[in-house]
Amino acid sequence: MSEPDDLGGQLLITPAGTVVVSTDAMLASVDRLRALEAALLIDIRRVIAADAIADGLPITGITPRLERLRDRCERARDAFGRMAENYTRLESAIEQAQRDLAAMIAAVVGPAAFGYLMRMILFQPHVLIAGALIGWAAIPDGPDGKLGTVRDFMIAHPELITSPEFVRFVSLVATSIDDAVLGGMGVPPWLVALPGFDLGRDGGVAAGAMTVAALGAMLGMFRETSVAVDRVSTHPVTDAPTGVRERFDRIPEVNQVRIEKYEADGMPPRFTVYVGPTETFSPYTDGEPWDLTSNTYGVAGLQAGSFRAVELAMAEAGIRPGDEVVLTGFSQGGLVATMVAASGDWNVVGLETHGAPAGNIPLPTGIAGMAIRNTDDLVPALAGPQLEHDLMQVERRAFREGVDIPTIEAAPAHQRSGYEATAAAIDDAESGAIREQIDALDTFATDYLDRPGGQATVMTFRATRE
Repeated sequence: MSEPDDLGGQLLITPAGTVVVSTDAMLASVDRLRALEAALLIDIRRVIAADAIADGLPITGITPRLERLRDRCERARDAFGRMAENYTRLESAIEQAQRDLAAMIAAVVGPAAFGYLMRMILFQPHVLIAGALIGWAAIPDGPDGKLGTVRDFMIAHPELITSPEFVRFVSLVATSIDDAVLGGMGVPPWLVALPGFDLGRDGGVAAGAMTVAALGAMLGMFRETSVAVDRVSTHPVTDAPTGVRERFDRIPEVNQVRIEKYEADGMPPRFTVYVGPTETFSPYTDGEPWDLTSNTYGVAGLQAGSFRAVELAMAEAGIRPGDEVVLTGFSQGGLVATMVAASGDWNVVGLETHGAPAGNIPLPTGIAGMAIRNTDDLVPALAGPQLEHDLMQVERRAFREGVDIPTIEAAPAHQRSGYEATAAAIDDAESGAIREQIDALDTFATDYLDRPGGQATVMTFRATRE
């Protein structure tokens, strides 16, 4: 059930195979109207049959009234569909206009900014370093140093980065970095702003992430390494998760990968893989592969350390290419889970992500599950707008307009607590579209435990950079 003090907004749903956004309440109403239509159709047939044998009973006129009522249900259902289509069409037009304007601005400003930065890095790095040091020195020391001062400021002012408007700005920036690069290469701004003129089918998000990685590498950041994986524990588990919240609760921390193996007599094994979130946000590589380097490489479509670690863990757990797999991940874990599903190297039949910067990754069709995002969470926006709809998209504002945003942690809309509330709201959803996806992932594991010989084993893995 949803938390009694839930601060979030309504659920917005984009079913698989469409680009139409609807609320859970609207889809639930459509489901009820469809059920009422079917019931009325059955009643009409019964009345017609009764009329044929009534022999004078006073039922004349009932059938036309039932037909009119059924027609009203059908027209109401169609009206809901048109409302959703018009809303989506308007939102898409606004977003496209904003992206085109952002591309034009980036292409105009890009050459000067990009050229100045490159000259500083190549010819006057001391000036760049001096400027960075002066800026760093201007930050006052707090109880936990300068980083603590920055952290405390962001925690005290969560509204600065917790709003759908800021998230949209971040998304526009993510799709405009490649435009700035093109402008820096001398491509005319009017050409850069043309629809479809991007470095990739994802609106240039991957190209922009590659640019960030390349620039950071000049300063010793974003250096990828080899990774190693160790199995930390193996033990039986007696139950399978049911519902989005229970799956979310099994996403690990510290030991970044959890794999559950389900077996039943006469059946091939099934596996559920849970991938944890980012462990460190330092751009400098150390022993932790769930870091900012893996985030950047993952959005860029490159071989991120965390992605390679998950594949190593899957192989160590005994998952073969033909075995059915369901993946669940939070934040970077959702990005990595999406990369595994998109790789084509594994038989992924289900995927559930929470707050993942993975909107620029195309997925194969036929995968059950949901991509879940809080619309006031900036992290998913780092991958730009959602460009594919082969997986159901479920969105919700973590903190609806007018409520007090918590000042306990930075970026509260991206914290586990924010996604726990969203997961609970999804479990409470009434629409058949969401219930179908929840049931598909629930059944994947529980079905085996209900069979003769049903058993499950959980394995946890810890990955490190070498």
